[in-house]
Amino acid sequence: MLMLIDTPDPRYRSEPDQPREPWSRRHPTARIRLPFILAIICMLAAYVVSSPLLIFGLSMVSMTLFFDAILALLPAGDGLWSHRQ
Repeated sequence: MLMLIDTPDPRYRSEPDQPREPWSRRHPTARIRLPFILAIICMLAAYVVSSPLLIFGLSMVSMTLFFDAILALLPAGDGLWSHRQ
């Protein structure tokens, strides 16, 4: 009896009119822009903070985000290795 109560009835389910596009298709440049923005925020936070350990940590996170954004500019898939001799 409880199983019948918990199962949803397909008649009352609201189905979307169109299937939603994936997030990467709706925001194609977010993979590049977001790490750059976060890296700049980390650098500004490292400038404001007075603790040397926190400055070091924020600087390392910032550099990691910069490298992540730069590497996102490389072609995806087999782009670099497709032309073999």
